[in-house]
Amino acid sequence: MAETAPLIERSTLLKDLVRCLRDDTRSGAIVVGGAGTGKTAVLKAALRELGIHRHLIRLTATPALAAVPFGALAPYLSRLPDRELDSYAAVVGAMAGSLKSEAERPLFVVDDAHCLDHGTVGQLAQAAATGAASILATCRPGPMIPEEFLSLWDDGIIAKLDLAPLSRTGTHQLCEQVLRADVSPWVSALFHDAADGNPLMLMSLIQHARSTGALGCRHGVWFLLANPDMARVPAADVVDRQLRSMTPEEKTAATIVALAGPLSLAQILRISGPKAVDALDTAGLIAVSAGHHRLVRPASPMVGEIIRLRVPAGRSSALRSSVLSLPSERALLPGATLNRLRWSLDCGVEIPPAQLLQAAVAANTALDPATAARAASAIRDARFLPEARIQLAYSHFIAGRRGAAAACLESAHPVPAGRSSYLAALLVARLGSATPDRDAVTSTHSPGGAPQEEQRDEAWDGPWDEGAAARVAAEFLSRTGDSRSVAVDSGLRELVDSPGTPPGIRVPALSLLAELLSAQGLLRAGLRLDFEAWNGACSGSLGLPLMYEDLMVRHCLNLIGAGDWDGLGSVLDDYAAREPGRLLYSGGMLHLMRGYSRLRQGRMRESLAELRLGVEELAIADPLNLLPFAHAVAAYAAAAVGRHYEASQHCLAFRLSDYREPKTLRLLAEAYCQAAEPRGGPEGSGATALARLADEALHEGLRGVETDIRRLAFRSGGVSEADAEALALSSRAVDGPEARLLESYALAVSASDAADLIGISDDALGGGHGLLALEAAQQAERILADDPDRWRLTAVQRRVHHRLVEAGMSAQLEIVHSDHGVPLTAREAEVLELVSRGATNAEIASALCVSQRTVEGHLSRIFAKLGVGRRADLLGHGSLNPEPWPATAPAGAYRPGGPGDRREYP
Repeated sequence: MAETAPLIERSTLLKDLVRCLRDDTRSGAIVVGGAGTGKTAVLKAALRELGIHRHLIRLTATPALAAVPFGALAPYLSRLPDRELDSYAAVVGAMAGSLKSEAERPLFVVDDAHCLDHGTVGQLAQAAATGAASILATCRPGPMIPEEFLSLWDDGIIAKLDLAPLSRTGTHQLCEQVLRADVSPWVSALFHDAADGNPLMLMSLIQHARSTGALGCRHGVWFLLANPDMARVPAADVVDRQLRSMTPEEKTAATIVALAGPLSLAQILRISGPKAVDALDTAGLIAVSAGHHRLVRPASPMVGEIIRLRVPAGRSSALRSSVLSLPSERALLPGATLNRLRWSLDCGVEIPPAQLLQAAVAANTALDPATAARAASAIRDARFLPEARIQLAYSHFIAGRRGAAAACLESAHPVPAGRSSYLAALLVARLGSATPDRDAVTSTHSPGGAPQEEQRDEAWDGPWDEGAAARVAAEFLSRTGDSRSVAVDSGLRELVDSPGTPPGIRVPALSLLAELLSAQGLLRAGLRLDFEAWNGACSGSLGLPLMYEDLMVRHCLNLIGAGDWDGLGSVLDDYAAREPGRLLYSGGMLHLMRGYSRLRQGRMRESLAELRLGVEELAIADPLNLLPFAHAVAAYAAAAVGRHYEASQHCLAFRLSDYREPKTLRLLAEAYCQAAEPRGGPEGSGATALARLADEALHEGLRGVETDIRRLAFRSGGVSEADAEALALSSRAVDGPEARLLESYALAVSASDAADLIGISDDALGGGHGLLALEAAQQAERILADDPDRWRLTAVQRRVHHRLVEAGMSAQLEIVHSDHGVPLTAREAEVLELVSRGATNAEIASALCVSQRTVEGHLSRIFAKLGVGRRADLLGHGSLNPEPWPATAPAGAYRPGGPGDRREYP
């Protein structure tokens, strides 16, 4: 495995290498790559691919032999007398004679050619230049490549192939190859960022994370359960060897970059010379960015942590003093700030409490709870203790320690006014029942002696208004309460419209108001405010823990409501690419949003696959309390594809959870659970429960949510004329083209107008509303199935189904549950028995003394009741029990959150 795993993504390079070695017009090739990039594996694979019949001469290249003239050639020169080994002419003569005596041109194979002595390099280059021999060598990049080999490459005598790091896709393939199972994409994304695509480091990190329990397998998929200790991976000895071979100047530069980076190139050049920086860059220990600023940072987070761990305490303190003496050219980057904080704490330096508090805020905002807790715990000044305890509470909350977070929050009384009161109120809303009394936490009384300059934060672009802070905190709290949405609407509008509201408060208030307007059915107004809020979130840091993720969730929900699938995909992909370090805490949210969007498109199988990953990720880390909603939509997706036991397990998990999200999502989540149980849940029949939830949404003024719930009732079957009229009325109050189609759809169902439904299906598909297109087509099919003379699907319906399949949707999904699970009649059972034996429609009609049209009608209803779409699915099922799902769990069934293996994803 150690040799084959690095060959991921190397097939093209390997083919080029083998072609060069078989090319009689060339004299070999040299493979160039950094330490751990898989050069040796590529060399061995090339030799296996060649199926060598020619004479191979393997030379060993080591730093020790490099000090001996012709040391690597010694075994090949065994016939040369010892006294002549130091004679260049004698060695040249011996080499020439040996090569001439070979029956065919030999191939010199050298791994780590940068360790060859100068004499051996010269002999190999001369043999390749004269065509007496070929060479296949691997080498480190840059100045470590022997000049003689570079000259051969310039002259076209040998080929040079550069071995680049793995891409993120290659890293994912490597993870699955090493772990021999499916791997969460966020695991490979985090590992790729940590190791910068270096195969050796990646394999070492995978094995270390698995052995320490940071990686865990749930339902046959590997997930990251905790941040792995990157500094203690087995492959750290590769970095150790590199450091030991460097000059003191190079070691100092590498250490400072690891401890204090990123730094500007100008600052590093004040400590060490350009040659040292070039050597570190070539060795793959540091990376220098392009562009005007030229920032220098460790080549990867793993390399930085490995170097950091190996710096003795005394030397660390001395280096810190030298770095502090350097002039600062610009404000420190957030990463550099946190690195220097950790460095100072490691050295035992006393740090001003204001700086510690600032670092704790930055670490929590960056979702780095370990550094935040360390900084906040180091604060001893009584004036800063309340704010420090709030930050400590947040670090516990992000890490999933809700009890510890509640205890820290309670110990923070009295909470100072301004930013801290808002943070405390926000944390109360997120903690829910685990927190102490809300009124005490949201107190805005400032403790005596608190410095006034601390009431202001530059990240908020303005002075704090205590009234505004208290109001926006109340709005967050109202998201989990029972207050009428009208009151919430009024409070949010006051915040948004007030000219004195700081941007840091106005942005989340805008996002909340956009969410509320969309839920009320005012999609255009909601989207306009949402994009304003999202642009504010992207343009600068809000300086609040989880605020970016909170805004992102609402932005994604608004995009899903608007049917902007491309925009949603861009947001999710951009976040995953830019923020791999945050995926441990936010990866479940990304899967949930993508899975929910697939569900809204009707792509139920894809949706269920994403939601399964989301449920497992959120079971590991769920700071935004999204797991209940994930269970609800996963239940519906599972039921839609016929996995009813899995759906029931998700429903049970939802009902056992303490769901404290706003009514806009809570009502919808309950509706998805009810719709996932066609036989009725604990609230009674599914239709009755959905009607009650829709009426509750109407009472709250949430017409958009009401419309979604009534639409779910349509899919559950048993639609009455009153239900159709209610859906038409609610959709009429909602903005957008889909709402207009939905209104027409409801009226067509009420009138049993199949032709109109087919037209609506085609219009919906053309407008990108695939789920509505499928719903309308299936309702039309249901109406047509009741008429023996018109039961066949029209050409339009077939085109709709074909286009849905081409778009990745299943035309056989039972979105409308109609007759699925209803027992077959006696006549239908007779027809099924004959079909299962292979009888044609004509033979069945003759046997039963009915027309072929009647047989076709019976078959249509059999398909609907058994949930199949082809005649072939009925063969051999003459005694079929039409019960669509088992009463008890089947062997290997999926159990959300429970242990299992790959068989649990049947």
